[in-house]
Order: sequence, then structure tokens, then C-alpha cells
Amino acid sequence: MARVKKQECPKGAPAYMLTWGDMCTLLLCFFVMLLAMSTIDPAKFDVAASSFQNAFSGVLESFPSILITQDVLIPRLGGDEQNKRLAVDAARRIRKAVKSENLEDAIKVKVTESGIAVKVADPIGFDIGEADIKPELISVLSQIAEIIGRVDGTQIRVEGHTDDIPIHTREYPSNWELSAARALNVVKFLASRGNIAPARLSAIGYGEYRPLVPNTSVKNRVQNRRIEIFVDYMQKKENQNAVITEKRE
Repeated sequence: MARVKKQECPKGAPAYMLTWGDMCTLLLCFFVMLLAMSTIDPAKFDVAASSFQNAFSGVLESFPSILITQDVLIPRLGGDEQNKRLAVDAARRIRKAVKSENLEDAIKVKVTESGIAVKVADPIGFDIGEADIKPELISVLSQIAEIIGRVDGTQIRVEGHTDDIPIHTREYPSNWELSAARALNVVKFLASRGNIAPARLSAIGYGEYRPLVPNTSVKNRVQNRRIEIFVDYMQKKENQNAVITEKRE
């Protein structure tokens, strides 16, 4: 009867590899936990990504776009990347100032296509039928003025809005005058507290004619009584229409 020749099993990895593998696994878990507990600043991340994009310009055919967050979006129209990042940074600073004053419910900040928008709702801004800025708004408005006044060349527009309750006083014959006076007082405040050049500021009074919601209840009227501050960081092409006309000719 033929004997079956026993085959020797191949040698496994050295014994120290078991300890080495365990150590690598623990290190991986450690760094994953660090990353999970860290807070990544989207604005700084976007700056770093833009730097890589410029460095690899001409080497890579395309570079993945960077999503900031659902809350803060980079403006997409006009301007260069630096101005877009400035707008995002300004929005974050204003949110922080608003939070420090516990006014998140009354003051909302968002990034728009051309810069940022700040909405100040009643009853924080003004008393009913009055155009004087209330004391509780002074502190945060001073911080907003300082933030939006840092970048030269931006255009700042303040819009005043009221509800549909008629007003007819010696000082304010209609809601138009009231909304315009409120916007103008905010403009003057921004110029004095933020040292913003008057040429960059403008005030508009819309009265009751651009409501956010129908003026059908007390709650809705409160929402419609507001001041909106628009800061345009993006440069508009002033001669765009002229160029189009020349091409057509």
C-alpha cells in the first residue's frame, strides 16, 4: 500500500506581526475619533481647496467643487473668489455677534448671490410708528457696522418695510415716509459707527408694498415690519449692456 506523503504547511507571518497589526488598527481608530470630534471650518477648508486648485491649474483637467454647508452657500454670480469668501466670513461673524446678544430670533443673516443680507425684525428694531433705533439694537448694530465696513468697495443698501396699518401723522404722512426714515436712520448709524463712506450707502423705503407674508394677522404684520441690510461684495459689470449692443451692431 502506497504511503501518502504529508505536505508541510507554509510558514505564516512572524509572531511580531500580530502585535504590529493590532497597533496599526488602534492608531487608525484613534485618528478616526480625532477627526470625528474635530470641528472643520468650512470657510478655511474652501480657502485651502482653492489654493490646491490654483497650484494644480493646468495639471488637472478638473477639480471637485467644494460644498460649504446647507446653511452658508458661496455666492455664485459675479465677483472673484476672494470677495465670495469675504462675504461668507462676514456672515459668520455677524451670526456670532447676533448670538452673543441672544437675538437669533429677531435678526437673520444669509449669504446671497451678490453678498450678504441681514434682516432685523420687529419689535427689536423700532417702536410702532417711530423711526428711532431702539436701545436693544444699538450694540449688535454697532458690531454689524464694524464687520461690513471692513472691506472697501462694497455697496450697502438699507431697505425699510412696514405693515399695512395706515399712519398719518405730522412727521410721517404715510408708511412710505416711515419706512424711508427708518432706513435712513440705520444708514446714518452705519456711517457714524462703522466709519463707512457715505458714497457706499443708500436707503430705500418700500412702505407696506413688499410684504413677506399677507397682512392678515398680528403675527404676520410683525414679520412684515422689518429693516433689511444688503451688502454687495460682488462687482457688477456696468458696461455689459453696452458690449452686447456693440456686438449686435
